[in-house]
Amino acid sequence: MKKLLLAVVLVAVGLLIYRQVTRKSLPSLSSSEGVRIISLSPTLTEVLFELGEGERIVGVTNYCTFPLEARAKAKVGDLVNPDLERIAQLQPTIIFAEQWSSTKIVSRLRNLGLKVTEVPSPRSIEEIYRLIESVGEQVGKAGRAREIVSDMSARILAVKEKAARFEHHPTIYIEIDIPSWSVGRASYTHEAVTLCGARNLLEDVDKPALLVSQEIIIQRNPEVILSFEASAEQIRKRPGWGVISAVQRGWIIDHFNRDLLSRGNFRLVQGMEDFQSRLESLLKKKARSSP
Repeated sequence: MKKLLLAVVLVAVGLLIYRQVTRKSLPSLSSSEGVRIISLSPTLTEVLFELGEGERIVGVTNYCTFPLEARAKAKVGDLVNPDLERIAQLQPTIIFAEQWSSTKIVSRLRNLGLKVTEVPSPRSIEEIYRLIESVGEQVGKAGRAREIVSDMSARILAVKEKAARFEHHPTIYIEIDIPSWSVGRASYTHEAVTLCGARNLLEDVDKPALLVSQEIIIQRNPEVILSFEASAEQIRKRPGWGVISAVQRGWIIDHFNRDLLSRGNFRLVQGMEDFQSRLESLLKKKARSSP
C-alpha cells in the first residue's frame, strides 16, 4: 500500500515538473511572458496592434506603417522577400502571415523550425471578420476580436442605410494603382464602395484586381473616379479622358488614404465612412445644380 502511494506521489510530482518546464519552453500566447510575434503582413500587423498585442510584436514588414508604434519595430523585409537571418535572430514564438499561393516562404520558415500561422487573405467583408476573429483566437484575445467585429458591423450597417437614401448611385472607376489597375467584384474594396452607394464600373469582372485598358474605361464612361495614386489634375491631362463624365463634371476623388480601402482589416470601415462622405458631397452638388 505504501509503495502504491509513493508511486502515485512520484507520478504527480513528475507531471507538475513537466507542466512547469513546458510552460517555460513553449509559452502560451494568452500569457505575455516570453511571447515574441513577427508579422509578415501590414493587414495583420494592424489587427495585432488593435487586439492589444503591440508590446509582444518584435518584427514587422517594411510596409507596416500603422500605427506609429509599428514603425519602431525591427524590419524583416516582407512575405515575398523576407530577411530570414533577421527573423531567426529575433527568435519569434510565432509568425503571422497572409496565405498567398504566389510565395513559398512559409514552408521555408517552417523548415527552419519556426512556427508560422497562415491566415487566408480576405476577399469580402465577412472574410475580414473571420480574419480578425481567427487572429484574436490565436493570441488569446477572442473577446476583444468580437468587440472589433461588432463595432465594424454596426458602423457598416449605418453606411449601408445612408446609401439606401441616396437618390442616385453613380458608376465609379476605382483606380488602385497606375496606369489603370482596378478591382473586380471578387474584392472587399468593391464590396465596400458598393455598400457606400456607388456602382463599380467593373462589377461584371469576377476578379479581385485587374489591369484594365484605358479604352474600356473611356467606353464605359464612369460618373465618378476614385484614385489612390493619381491627382485629379493628372487624370484630367490623360489623353482621351476629357470625354469621360467624371472628368467633365470634376467628380474625381483623389488624395485618399489608400490603406483604408486596400487593407482587409478593421480600418476598412473608416475608409468607407470617408469615401461615402466625399461621394455624398458630389451628389449634393448635383442636386443643387439640378433645375
